[in-house]
Amino acid sequence: MTFIELIIENRLDEAKEKLFERLNEITTKRLEEAKRYVQADIFEEVEELDEAAKRNTNIIKMGRIKKIRRRVRRNKKGKIVVQKNVRRSGVKGYRISGNTVKRIPATERLRKARLLKRSWKTTRRAKLRRSMVKRKMSMRRRSSLGLR
Repeated sequence: MTFIELIIENRLDEAKEKLFERLNEITTKRLEEAKRYVQADIFEEVEELDEAAKRNTNIIKMGRIKKIRRRVRRNKKGKIVVQKNVRRSGVKGYRISGNTVKRIPATERLRKARLLKRSWKTTRRAKLRRSMVKRKMSMRRRSSLGLR
């Protein structure tokens, strides 16, 4: 008999037992599910990366020299080229000359800075111009929508 039928027939003691029985079933089921979730949280699998996977394997540092194993670049004609085993200085402000690491002279650094300044002058202006054109277009769109 169901719980409701027992109440209708006024057999309240049996209805009470039936209700407690059902509640015990529900609580045991929920408890089992909760145990499963807690166990999954406690024993969460963590992947540990070894030392080689953490660092970049493409760059090998040997003392004051970095050996860059391979890089993908484009040449002057736009063709994709792979550069291999390029040796660079591992210390900032130094370069490789022959087989040794030598300090870059101040005059050379200043000359490079001057050339970069000259080349960036036009690029910076072009980028500023582009952003201004985009701003003007977006403001025009906003005003056409009635936002400003």
